[in-house]
Amino acid sequence: MPTLDNIDTPAPSVIFSTLASSRRRLVLRQLIEHGPSLTVPTLAERIADQQSDTDQRRVFAQLHHSHLPKLEDSGIVRIEGDCVTLEEHADAIEPYLLLAERYDSMHEK
Repeated sequence: MPTLDNIDTPAPSVIFSTLASSRRRLVLRQLIEHGPSLTVPTLAERIADQQSDTDQRRVFAQLHHSHLPKLEDSGIVRIEGDCVTLEEHADAIEPYLLLAERYDSMHEK
């Protein structure tokens, strides 16, 4: 199992900044559970379904223009065409993702 000591992971500030967005957390969860690769349209559809009051086209646009570039800049995913793939070391951020998801579930309305 990879640890922060033996792999090249993003800095904690990058991880926390990346996970600050619930939309990016949803992208990462989809890729972890259904990936490691998914297309942008598939991600948009699944995220819109999870957020029942959200328009899929709007989600697609936000993913394409904002969230996916941020994830790629952080080194957590790679984007090739419309395919988004988790990088090999991305599993090292899962403990942080779980912590954020646990917080979200405790504070849902």
